[in-house]
Amino acid sequence: MRTVAWLLVKLALAGSILLLFYAVYLDGVVSERFEQNRYQAPALLYSRALNLTPGSLTRQRVEAELRALEYTSSPGARDQGEYNARDNAILLHRRAFDFADGFEPSQRLLLQFEGSRLTDVLAWPSQQPLEQARLEPQLIGRFAADSGEDRLLVSLEEVPQLMQDTLLLVEDQDFYSHLGVKPTAIIRAAMANLAAGRTVQGGSTLTQQLVKNMYLSRAQNLSRKFKEALMALSLDYRFSKDEILEAYFNEVYFGQDRGHAIHGVGLASQYFFGKAVEDLSAAEIALLVGMVKGPSLYDPRRQPENAIKRREVVLRLMYEKQLISQVHYLAALDAPLLRRESSRLVLGDRPDYVDLVQRELRQLVPGREWQQTGLRVFTHLDPYLQAQAEQALQRRGGRVDVAELEGAIVVSDHQQGVIRALAGTAGDTTGGFNRALDAKRPIGSLIKPFTYTLALEDPASYRLETLIDDSPLTLIDERDREWTPRNFDGEFKGPVTLYQSYIESRNVPAIRVGMDIGVGQVRERLYNAGFATGTHAYPSLLLGAVDMSPVEVSQIYSVLANRGEQQRLTSIEAVSTHWGQQLYRQQRRAQRVFTETSAYLNTFALQGVVQEGTARALTTMVGETGLAGKTGSTNELRDSWFVSFDDRLLTTVWLGRDDNQPIGLTGSNGALLVAADLWNQTGVEPLQRTLPATLSTGAFDRLSGLPVGLECGGALRLPSHQYREPANGRCAGNEDDEEDDDEPNWLQRLFGG
Repeated sequence: MRTVAWLLVKLALAGSILLLFYAVYLDGVVSERFEQNRYQAPALLYSRALNLTPGSLTRQRVEAELRALEYTSSPGARDQGEYNARDNAILLHRRAFDFADGFEPSQRLLLQFEGSRLTDVLAWPSQQPLEQARLEPQLIGRFAADSGEDRLLVSLEEVPQLMQDTLLLVEDQDFYSHLGVKPTAIIRAAMANLAAGRTVQGGSTLTQQLVKNMYLSRAQNLSRKFKEALMALSLDYRFSKDEILEAYFNEVYFGQDRGHAIHGVGLASQYFFGKAVEDLSAAEIALLVGMVKGPSLYDPRRQPENAIKRREVVLRLMYEKQLISQVHYLAALDAPLLRRESSRLVLGDRPDYVDLVQRELRQLVPGREWQQTGLRVFTHLDPYLQAQAEQALQRRGGRVDVAELEGAIVVSDHQQGVIRALAGTAGDTTGGFNRALDAKRPIGSLIKPFTYTLALEDPASYRLETLIDDSPLTLIDERDREWTPRNFDGEFKGPVTLYQSYIESRNVPAIRVGMDIGVGQVRERLYNAGFATGTHAYPSLLLGAVDMSPVEVSQIYSVLANRGEQQRLTSIEAVSTHWGQQLYRQQRRAQRVFTETSAYLNTFALQGVVQEGTARALTTMVGETGLAGKTGSTNELRDSWFVSFDDRLLTTVWLGRDDNQPIGLTGSNGALLVAADLWNQTGVEPLQRTLPATLSTGAFDRLSGLPVGLECGGALRLPSHQYREPANGRCAGNEDDEEDDDEPNWLQRLFGG
């Protein structure tokens, strides 16, 4: 007996030592993850916030935004996310939101309209005029963490006290007094389960539930329960109760959104109710706390009857324990189960724009360490413009009969230097090859404004009225072969004004000007405008023999639209962690590429392209709006380009085939039609350009380019550095009257004569 007893003592001692080492090991596992890698959280992407600015917004835009944000119609708009549309006003209750520049509480607003235009924004019910107000942004996408879990991390301070108290009431009333486990509860649950022959009761504390969710599998066996208890003891010893409770609120599981697991009350509040956790009502808190017991069993969308019954049980407990008053209890019982009907966290796919954001984000926040804190990425996407751009591209200007015709469209705000919308396919928008970013094709005549704008910086040599020779020209190309460029119409007009050459997109005059000022200089201005890919300085560059994507074209043209100043186009405004720590904030930096005067002259000419040049069809379809634009086509009509801009937006459209076969469309009867469709939907803000002090508006003979009287009919009306009205007000150019006959002509400048 003594031998057996001694053996048992040694076995007990060995077991204790092994248990001690095992407990130390588990303690290390618990501590390491809880301290260093507690969660994996996604990057959540938001659109721009719609500024409610009087004068510039239509009622249609506001109501479309409210629908997209899932605001619901309600007579008094008393709860967040509700609105009431009246004859000439909209009363709405704007949700609270943590914007990129700070948190704003919920607010009731009265929007007043005259006709369709927003005229006043008032606080309600005080009716105090507001200088500014905005709606919260839309959630447009997410980049999942490696775990596939979605959550929006919140601090314990953000979780309402009522929610904290209710959770402890329902799940663990002794949370702040026990050591992580409750032996009596475990024994009681074991006996009940043994009597029932199945699992009917759980004895886990919140700490044990957290351990199970963070560290263990869902297997139901004694060894896992033993391991769970040891780890819960360790967690309770190492960390404060508040830290454990905060972790629980961020870890608890609430169901699936397609292939993404919804974890934490922060994201669950958005998913089920479309609001921040701070703003949950008693009824909403009761539903979420009730779902902890069984997310699938009490899913309010799939199992609404179960969810209502469970909510009622939790509400009754809240009332009995005096967490809520009788008035609030009765009101909560009658409250709708859900205020957000959609079963998807992100409404509407914008894969092409999200692709752009992802590429930029990789540069701003490299690696995958961001998963520990999650990211909130505030983008410049305008969902309304995005929808209009996608629809316009899908319609393809009515050219859907062209076999395998594809396309891309980019809409940017050239004043702010940001991309508002981007679509990289003319088919469905489920993702794939993003032509807006990756389809690099020759840009054709889109290059010509860069040649002319550069030339116009030297008014002694080039002005809009300057004559350029449009006659046959032979050059030696990069392969030492003779190259004889032709115009698109196959004709040569002899001397033509630079302006006429510009609006008709004539090739030979553009080449003569480019050769005179230097092909290398044109290439250098492309680089200054933001084109980042190396290219040659051969004469063919002057006719657009350089490959660019639609985004790259938008980048360089934003300089022409923005009065000659370059800003790097971006899709991201700010990046912060889920905790609110700012990691990046866009800083707008502009640098001058062209002089203000030459940029003004270029814009004037581009308006002429639309009014009377190759893009005059746009005026027919959109009206006399003052839009500026440039058509572009490539050899054998393989590519159709059109770039256009008003005072705020710049739109780039490309049409072509992925196999680079001809499509039979020029810029004017292909891409232009798509742009016209878009402008008709979005409206046009007329260009506001002030005539520089160095220029005056003059009248010039269309054939000779010489000044004529201001009253002469049919004359070109052009801004010029050197206009002097003839004393006799003649209406026909007369070279004998010119005083600057000694000025070298284009041929002398080209060959140094």
